[in-house]
Amino acid sequence: MRRRRRRQKTPEQVRRRVSRRQRFFHTIGRILFLGILLAAATLALTVFFKVDTITVEGAQKYRAEEIVAGMDVKQGDNLYLWNKVKVCDAMLEKFPYLQSVQIRRHLPNALVVTVTECSASVAIASNGGYLLLSKEGKALEQSASSNGLPVVTGMTLTDVPLGKVLSSDSSEAADDLLTILQTLDAADMLKDLAFINLSDLHDIHIGYLKRFDIRVDSVDNLAYYLRFAQTVIEDRLSPSDIGQLYWDSQNRLHYVPDTAENIEKAGLGLASSPVVTDTTTKDSAEQTDAVDPSSSDSSGESVEETQDADDLSGEDASTADEENADEDA
Repeated sequence: MRRRRRRQKTPEQVRRRVSRRQRFFHTIGRILFLGILLAAATLALTVFFKVDTITVEGAQKYRAEEIVAGMDVKQGDNLYLWNKVKVCDAMLEKFPYLQSVQIRRHLPNALVVTVTECSASVAIASNGGYLLLSKEGKALEQSASSNGLPVVTGMTLTDVPLGKVLSSDSSEAADDLLTILQTLDAADMLKDLAFINLSDLHDIHIGYLKRFDIRVDSVDNLAYYLRFAQTVIEDRLSPSDIGQLYWDSQNRLHYVPDTAENIEKAGLGLASSPVVTDTTTKDSAEQTDAVDPSSSDSSGESVEETQDADDLSGEDASTADEENADEDA
């Protein structure tokens, strides 16, 4: 039998075959190299870079040990194999008085937790006691008493989880409450807040300095109303004045003297309606030049004067009392 002769390959075919072999071995080499790197990285992450120390900075309401015990990251855990954002969010809910949490990794084996804390600004009736809220509306603590904080009346909260922020769309009253707190804080008036009465959202009572009942028909333009009232109190009224401040249908600010007892009743929803004085009558009080804060130029000087009716402070009040005494006689 004649042996079949093998066909000789051309040089081009030989080069292609060699090239395929080279690509195959290069691919295998890359896979092995990546596998070795992955194994080394896994070994390093599991054997090395373990959390050994956790340091807490900025905590006052909570003890450092308490915060460490409440974290989702424990000693011995890997330094990197966890989600920092999720851990921080969980801490904000678990520790309501924490306002912000920042976690930094320090190689080779340390975590530094920096926190800032918030404080309660108001108390609101909830579950037979009071729920303490921050100025951002975050539920901080369920308490049997108001802890001396300004009390919000006219609304009740039930089953609000601690650590959660009161939603602005949960109710119209809650939305107005958040607006009032944020506006008071921006005007630097929150520290002197005495109460908030939301029994009637078209006649909102805001107690200020424990001497004044500021009444607004809505939270629209609240920043302007508060600035205006604050200017009148500081520049036109004396430290001994006590009364109601409200705006009429023509957007004129009125001041009505009152007693501390009635101002306190206003916070409980027991205040009477203000007496609107007709400024065109003979017995009306003289008009005062109260400055409109929204009409100041960049230099801070007043560029417009608005009418402030029923200002019975100072000499006008004493004159009116003398006239009434003469009439009684």
